[in-house]
Amino acid sequence: MIAINTVILIAIFAIGYMFFIIRKTARRQLDIYDLVMLSMVAIVPITFVAFPRFAFWLAGLAGVEFPFVVMFGLLFAILFIFIHRLTVKIHRLELDSRLLVQELSLLRQITEQEEINKTIDTQNGLIN
Repeated sequence: MIAINTVILIAIFAIGYMFFIIRKTARRQLDIYDLVMLSMVAIVPITFVAFPRFAFWLAGLAGVEFPFVVMFGLLFAILFIFIHRLTVKIHRLELDSRLLVQELSLLRQITEQEEINKTIDTQNGLIN
């Protein structure tokens, strides 16, 4: 059986962490998908502590002796999925940034060419 101190400690962490990421989501610093993924960091440990029979059943199903091995495996899988999603987002942002720089360069070139044409037209108007 798990000590009550452990349950209390993990429950305090889970509640505090959930409050923190829900507040970040409410302030639009995280999106809903990030909230779900990051909340798993709190939900998985509290599930393993609150339901030890389920944890041992899951460990037996996975073929390992200790439930914490399954718990950390799940947490690693969740974090790898989250990191993959962030990598995809960063790649998309790099592509968007590159496209914006190219468009800005084209607009700058067009603007400079129009100013040169205006200057030439003005000088031609003064000469004629």
